[in-house]
Amino acid sequence: MSIFGILKPAKNLTDVEEIFIIVAQSRGHEAYVFTAKDVCFETEKVLGKTILNGKVLEKEFNFPNVIQNRLAVKAEDKEIYLKLAEKIPFTSNRIGTKKNVDLKLKKIEDINEFLISVEDCKEFEDLTDAIQKYKKVILKPLSSNQGKGIFSVEFFDKKYIVKQLDKRNEFNKNELRNFFDKDIKNKGYSLSKYFNSSTNNALNTVFRMQISRGAGGKWKLIKFFPYVNINKNIDITNGMQGALITTREKLFLEQYYPNSFDKINKSIKKIFEKFPLAFQKQYAWRLDSLGLDLGIDQEGNIAIFEVNAGPGIGFMAYPVAKAQVDYYEWLQENAKPPFKNNFLPINLR
Repeated sequence: MSIFGILKPAKNLTDVEEIFIIVAQSRGHEAYVFTAKDVCFETEKVLGKTILNGKVLEKEFNFPNVIQNRLAVKAEDKEIYLKLAEKIPFTSNRIGTKKNVDLKLKKIEDINEFLISVEDCKEFEDLTDAIQKYKKVILKPLSSNQGKGIFSVEFFDKKYIVKQLDKRNEFNKNELRNFFDKDIKNKGYSLSKYFNSSTNNALNTVFRMQISRGAGGKWKLIKFFPYVNINKNIDITNGMQGALITTREKLFLEQYYPNSFDKINKSIKKIFEKFPLAFQKQYAWRLDSLGLDLGIDQEGNIAIFEVNAGPGIGFMAYPVAKAQVDYYEWLQENAKPPFKNNFLPINLR
C-alpha cells in the first residue's frame, strides 16, 4: 500500500480530488488532502481529509510517499513545503515563463514545423513592422492566464483594428501608439503572426492535447479535443471564456475540417510521439502533466500556441486519476533523494 497526499493552500476537496482519492483507494492505497499547517515533522503525521463510505472525514495519516502539489504556495508555508520536499517526491512542477518555454520548444527539431515565430514587443516599431509583415498579429503578455491581456491587431481599410475578447477598437496610427504606450510598452509583451484556427464555417477554435505520465513513468495521451467559440467577433478562444467543448474529436474533425482531418491526425500523433520526451530532457526535475494548446487551420496546418503545466482536467478527471495513480506507484519506487523539484512560484524563490 502507498500513501498519496494532495498538498494545497486550503483543505477543501474538489470533485477532481475526490475522484483521485477514490481511484487510489480502489487500488489499495490511501490518499488525502492536506495543508502545510496540518504537518507535524516530530511525529511524521498529517491531519488530512479523505473519503470514507462516500463521506468526507478528517483523520490523522502517516507522511505520504508521494505529494501531489496543486501549484499554489502561500509565503508563510514556504519553509514547510521545502522541508517536505527534502523527504518526499513532489509532482506538478513548473515549466517556466512563456518565453522560457518558447526557447525550449525551438530546441526540439522534430516539432519545428508546428512552431510560430515569437518576438519581443518592446518598441512601437516592433508592432508596426510586424503588422506590415504579417497583416495581423497577436500580442501576449508573458504572464497571460486564461486568455487575459491578449490582443489581436490588424490593419484594415486604413484603420488599425485592435481586439481584446469581444472588445473592438479602431485606431489611426497616433491612437495605436497611445494604446501601445498605455497597454503594451514595458509590460513584457511578445508578438507573433496571427494563426487562423477555425472551422469550415468560420468559428474560432483551439485544441487541447492533454498528456500525463502513467504506468512505468511513460507519457500517455489522455485526450485531444477542441474548444469552439460561437462568437465570430472574438479572435481568441479558450475553455475559460464561454467556448463550447466537444469530446467527439474524430467526428468533429471530419465535419469541420473535411479536407484535412487525416493530415491533422497524423500530425497529432507525431507531436505526441516527439514532444514530451524531448521537452522533459530540458528540465532537471520531472514533469508529469502537460497541456498543449494547438491551433489548426483548414489546410490541416497545426501551430503550438502554448504549453501548460498542471492544466485543468475537468471532465477528464477519471482517466487522469488512473494515470496519476499508475505514475505515483512507479515514482515511489524510482524517485531517489535528493529529490529535484520546481514548485515554488517566482515571488517565493
